Amino acid sequence: MPARRDPARPPRRPMAAHRAGIGLLVLAGLFAGCGPAHSNDGGNGMIFGLFKSKFTTSVSPQVGASLVREAAWPAALPAPPAASYPPVRNVSIEGGLPPAGTLAATRAEHPAAEAFVIDALAVVNTYEPERRTQLWQLDARDARRFDKQRAAPFDPAQAKWLMYSAESVLALPGRQVLIQLKYHRPHATDGLFVYDVESDRMRSLGNVEPDWSRGLPFRFVDSLQLRPDAVLVRYQTDKERLGPQRYVNHFEHLVLFSPRHREGLELVKLGLDDGSVRRWGLSGSKLWLQTVDERAAPPREAVWSLDLARVL
Repeated sequence: MPARRDPARPPRRPMAAHRAGIGLLVLAGLFAGCGPAHSNDGGNGMIFGLFKSKFTTSVSPQVGASLVREAAWPAALPAPPAASYPPVRNVSIEGGLPPAGTLAATRAEHPAAEAFVIDALAVVNTYEPERRTQLWQLDARDARRFDKQRAAPFDPAQAKWLMYSAESVLALPGRQVLIQLKYHRPHATDGLFVYDVESDRMRSLGNVEPDWSRGLPFRFVDSLQLRPDAVLVRYQTDKERLGPQRYVNHFEHLVLFSPRHREGLELVKLGLDDGSVRRWGLSGSKLWLQTVDERAAPPREAVWSLDLARVL
């Protein structure tokens, strides 16, 4: 629609112009006093600090406790217990791809194929002729050999992915594994998947970001053994760009896996306003977190505790 001129109006009186000028100066001063806001990579950040988003923490009602601000980190924390289930081994595959190849005792520098092995399951990465990840059941008579491929896909749209490979695999209680998978659809994405060995079932925990607060080398998943049959998994989501090569995560997710919580119970969704985890540990039933918020100058540090007695 064509633009139209406003009908001619009589000139304002000088007093009206003076008042309008004062109003503009006050408004400009209000915005000038607001600090600059941080914007995310998508360009959705607010222009003025007055409207800056807040990234707050939420604790699962099942925990029955709140996050508590503490004065200092404990003088000492006990060492985590050993897991009651076997750890994952990362080894090369020799003599060709599965099922013909066999598991080596160790991992070579640049293997043609590799496997993350736990119990009678192998999470296999092949690199030629295609970069793919497969799940294989091992031969009960010879644990170095492959028996049959498991059927569970990572995603219904997996056939459309250009390439994908397991970057890390973590053993979970109850014959489950947590797989960090890098896949291209076509852009590179990292996702977390939980695979149940007994039921041949795969489920997604969603896409993840590296822990930007810890720098290189990038880490996407960290874990803390709470009990021999209970492990706490931590991962990050929602990055924000602070400047050249400087990022932070809006949220960290602390998920408990145990016989009571096979599907994973998210104990805490830690918002950046309370910082990113730099240290964590368990004393009795109390989880300790040392955090830092790098948006502040200097970075703002804090120590928190959370009583996990009801969920352990």
